Amino acid sequence: MTIDTKVNPGLVGDDILGDLDLDTALEGAADLTLNLDAVLQANPQEEDASGVKAYDFNRPHSISRRFTQNLQNVAEIFARNATVHLTSMLRANVNLDGNGIVLRTYGEFREALTRTSCLAAITLRPLNGQSLLNLELSLAYVILKKLMGGRPDSEEKLRTFTEIERGIVSHFLGRLLGDLRQAAARLVDLEPELVALENNPDYITGVSTGETLVLLRFRLRIEAVEGALELAMPLNGFSPVRDIFDPEERLEVRSPHEIQQDRRQIMDLMQGTTSDLVVRLGTLSMSLDQVLALREGDLLHLQQPVKSPLTVFIEDQPVFLAEPGRINQNRAVKLVRRLEKE
Repeated sequence: MTIDTKVNPGLVGDDILGDLDLDTALEGAADLTLNLDAVLQANPQEEDASGVKAYDFNRPHSISRRFTQNLQNVAEIFARNATVHLTSMLRANVNLDGNGIVLRTYGEFREALTRTSCLAAITLRPLNGQSLLNLELSLAYVILKKLMGGRPDSEEKLRTFTEIERGIVSHFLGRLLGDLRQAAARLVDLEPELVALENNPDYITGVSTGETLVLLRFRLRIEAVEGALELAMPLNGFSPVRDIFDPEERLEVRSPHEIQQDRRQIMDLMQGTTSDLVVRLGTLSMSLDQVLALREGDLLHLQQPVKSPLTVFIEDQPVFLAEPGRINQNRAVKLVRRLEKE
């Protein structure tokens, strides 16, 4: 069975266009006019009625996968080392877990902090600029209680540190920075230094509001108390070591013993590989007719004197000069000089 479908051009042109109200359509299109001034003056943090959020060109962009992976490796080693170290120091069940890597401006980072915090300004040479280490204040008081022989109970009323407490917390954070130095040792030799410890984030200076920070986030649990630990490093601060954290080629992170073992395996492989070695007595230019006329017993007159050295070729490359000789009943050559590469 065949169904014949035909379209009447007259029906399309007359009926559809006849039913279309062009005045109404044009009035609707006028409502779609783009207001350029409104777009330029729009707040990037606000969403319109349709739920579409304007793009903020001042927000941090993403970093490469290799850069992220290297930072992730440092974070994992740091978390593992710090867990063992803090368990021994505090004599309690301690666990430090990585909680991801994000990019934030300092303004966003500062806005998320509480009015009373435990915020340390640090330097991580050879990285440029000032980094920040944020320990949740409730955790800081649990650590203080454990170090002074108390129970690891959460603090109900948070307050600023006394001078003695400030010194104890500074010493504790210094020990954490030592774990960070060991974690980054396979990539770069960091020199962490604690610059200042503040309970009021407004007292921290040296970081601009729009500066992009790389945040290494962790969750620190001491017995039944859990809180956040964050390490914020300026993205531009990685400029002196950017080729290490974000290399164009694969970064060699093997130990010297692993490198030596790989070289030994390569040498063993090369020693078992055969190569063509040819000792050339001399050269002679002949026409094709002369070559075809050669017979057994013919003498070929070489231009090279009998006592002149012979050239030794390895894989068609001239490598040595040699003197002809004999060992027992076998012909041999003695290598006398290595040819220099041009």
